Amino acid sequence: MNQTINNFILRGIFGSFCVKDLQTAGLLRTPIYTQEERREHDLFVSCPEKIRSGSLQMQKYFRLLYVFENLVREFIDTTFKDAGDGDNWFDKRGTSDMKKKVADRKKSEQNNQWHVGRNEHPLYYLDFSDLTLLIINHWILFKDFFPDQGWVSSRIKESERTRNVIAHTNDLAAEEGARLEIHLRDWINQIG
Repeated sequence: MNQTINNFILRGIFGSFCVKDLQTAGLLRTPIYTQEERREHDLFVSCPEKIRSGSLQMQKYFRLLYVFENLVREFIDTTFKDAGDGDNWFDKRGTSDMKKKVADRKKSEQNNQWHVGRNEHPLYYLDFSDLTLLIINHWILFKDFFPDQGWVSSRIKESERTRNVIAHTNDLAAEEGARLEIHLRDWINQIG
């Protein structure tokens, strides 16, 4: 009796692995419920497995990055607005280099109107490292939120290296993805 049950369980396990292998190879479709999922499956089925599986892992890392970078931007924006600078705080707080960068990038978007641009606020035209400068250059407004300037600088600087790997569609090592997640968790825990 036990042997029969063990054989049954073993066949079930092997069968589930076979199904996954066939799905990964594109030889067996997974149940697809929406038109979008079907279109995505059809688009990727001819791609090598390494690229398909890599894209799923990178999707997770991009999401971490997206949340982290936009939390930093939102925090800066809110802090300057709360300081009484209003919606146009960048005119007062941005450096001349930052303002030039924003102007150049907006001009480039104007020359390429076929492509949908970014969020209109100048904060979204800055590099990730520029966000560190905004915080450090106005430390008096931010000092109550962080242990010190080095804490802010190290997390953003290390995450920017990871950001560049992600933005250039390279595979990110798992330990770098874990580091990005730690920096995001640190940021959330620190600013609440």
